[in-house]
Amino acid sequence: MKEFYTYEQQLEKLRKDGLIIVGENEAIDFLRLEGYYNVINGYASTFKVDNKFCKGITFDDIRYLYDFDKSLRSIVYKYTSSIETHIKALIAHEFSRVHGVDEKAYLQKENFTQNGKAAVAVARLIDECNSTISEALNRNSNKYRQYIAHNHDVHGHVPMWVLIRALSFGTTSIFYKNMLDDERDRVADNYNITADQLANMLEVVVSYRNIVAHGERTFCARLPKTRLSTNLEITKKLCIAKNDKGDIKFGRNDFLSLLICCKYLLPSIEFAGFITELELSLDGLSKHLSPPMMGKIKILMGLKSNSWKILPKLK
Repeated sequence: MKEFYTYEQQLEKLRKDGLIIVGENEAIDFLRLEGYYNVINGYASTFKVDNKFCKGITFDDIRYLYDFDKSLRSIVYKYTSSIETHIKALIAHEFSRVHGVDEKAYLQKENFTQNGKAAVAVARLIDECNSTISEALNRNSNKYRQYIAHNHDVHGHVPMWVLIRALSFGTTSIFYKNMLDDERDRVADNYNITADQLANMLEVVVSYRNIVAHGERTFCARLPKTRLSTNLEITKKLCIAKNDKGDIKFGRNDFLSLLICCKYLLPSIEFAGFITELELSLDGLSKHLSPPMMGKIKILMGLKSNSWKILPKLK
């Protein structure tokens, strides 16, 4: 059974593991507001070898990394939200162009793929869309949406471009994956990639969006199931190091994989802004941590080499 520790006992435990704590009151205030589990369990391991802190590591080092990751989550949320807005607009336009604006007509299984196991996923998707509309019309529900109720009451239907605003990013990704092939292709054409590549990228972006939305550790996150395809021109141009099996070491399920997706899915000016904000955050962290520790953090992010910095210039 886990023991309860006072703030003072928590600091003493850290000292026994070799952590240098200069300002105890400041450290206690930080743990009180952020939580020992969030800070120490989440970030201390980066500074440890064999369960002991590396020589010279201070409490402030952990705090700087913690604050960096919090800033990183804000940056990721900002730009993945932009991708969400763009893809929702494109999906709604293409789907409505083909299937109309009345949900009773467009939310039919024949308007989606029926290949393989897709039938079950499509049935769930249609149910979720219908439930979203029903809940949005209920003024006593926390999920009431005035813009959906207005279209339903005034126009007698809820167009896809209205409904999709209420769908989560994850559901939007599933919606795209199950659209008819021709419609998927036309949406993907906006990004100059194939439909399968776009579906794969959306899975990566949605996974990272969920990580940051739940306040989870981001800089060293590894996607447990999703892997970004290696058959991408941008990935090939980065000349990423390979392991003994010939597989690339980075850019599959790490932060670099997110950057590669954003390179394709964000307008050039927005992606350049993403890279600039990332560089500034890393530069800020480097002012407090040693070069070896910064090197370790960049490896954990999949940014071991600086090739990612040329992403905005790649075509």
